[in-house]
Amino acid sequence: MIAPCQRVMIFKAFPRRIGARFWLLALAQAAHSIEEMRSGLYDFMWEATPRLGLPRMGMSAVTFAVANMAIIAVLLGLVPLLSEERPWSLVVAWLVGIVEVANGVGHLTGVVIFRRYVPGAGTAPLLILGGIALMSALRRSEDDAYVG
Repeated sequence: MIAPCQRVMIFKAFPRRIGARFWLLALAQAAHSIEEMRSGLYDFMWEATPRLGLPRMGMSAVTFAVANMAIIAVLLGLVPLLSEERPWSLVVAWLVGIVEVANGVGHLTGVVIFRRYVPGAGTAPLLILGGIALMSALRRSEDDAYVG
């Protein structure tokens, strides 16, 4: 839970709703990546991909960690640009929102298919909620632009 003083700090740092929501989604992705690493998604991929009708694939723990840390770094690096609401950054924000919702839904679908915990399922709802919140702010921003 975010304390009122923390909420004020967040919104002073990110005066625009889009920047704040993107930042929170990036933090949700960081938590999600930590869960995936701790629960061994990189190993589970070897089992999951053939059962889903995909070619068998996976990666080493190091490769998986580096890829996830790069994703988080890129997302956090985009926050200042999104706070300024540059047109190209808004397109990127839409793409990130869609991808993160799909990521969360994919993990929860895995729970249904495998009938057990799937690495990343615990934080998947954060990705879904964060992605929806970001896309809602983006949509509201577009509506405001048309109104005035």
